[in-house]
Amino acid sequence: MGKYTSMAKKKETPRITGVNPIMKGLGCFIFLLVPPISYAIAMLLVPIVVGAGFPLPPSWLGYIKVHPILRSLEGLNPLYNWIETQAGLVAVFVFALGIMLVIGGIMAIFFGYLYKFFGPSEYGPHDVPPIRVKVKRYKR
Repeated sequence: MGKYTSMAKKKETPRITGVNPIMKGLGCFIFLLVPPISYAIAMLLVPIVVGAGFPLPPSWLGYIKVHPILRSLEGLNPLYNWIETQAGLVAVFVFALGIMLVIGGIMAIFFGYLYKFFGPSEYGPHDVPPIRVKVKRYKR
């Protein structure tokens, strides 16, 4: 036994590893909320873009034709009928995907800042923060 060590057992604090349950619930909520919001924004945005004269591929603005093999699934015929009546559905889906990416990027930055402010410390109990030294410029 060394001179400065103790025989008493130190209680080890459990280290929290994993995601906070609140953040899991928030992530699930966002996962369910962002696609319908982006679809609704895309439904509003596509007619504005087409009306402004921005060039879009003509195949994006037409109607979708369902393959006859898929028509053999009788239970999905109401869905196929709805898809075939929607004009510009491909453009709406492409815009919705782009909007989802933008919203996801903004939320990633937002949650990154939240984690920085409210997350665990940057340094553990055995780490030493970097030395902050002001270096003066050498003048002759």
